[in-house]
Amino acid sequence: MEDRPEQPPDEEPPKAAPVPGGPRASDADRSRFATLLERHFVEGRLNEEEFSERMDLILRSRTLGELYALSADLPDPPAVDVPHSPQGQKRRAWRFWRT
Repeated sequence: MEDRPEQPPDEEPPKAAPVPGGPRASDADRSRFATLLERHFVEGRLNEEEFSERMDLILRSRTLGELYALSADLPDPPAVDVPHSPQGQKRRAWRFWRT
């Protein structure tokens, strides 16, 4: 039998220690990082082995810190995707004063 110090009945049990790596990641967080990783793979920043390994780690990650660590060496995506006009077509300036 273990020797445990007796805890007085009026004291609360100790709370669980915070998980290292920050707040817990949600399924939506993991999905967002998986999409980000897929984009970097398509753009050639990751080879197939790196992509596969990181995807496995994303799916097993428990905290946001673990997720951010997996993409720390990759550039941030642009805030907005800018559409490009098809090859050979000129973009026309939109004139709001015309109806």
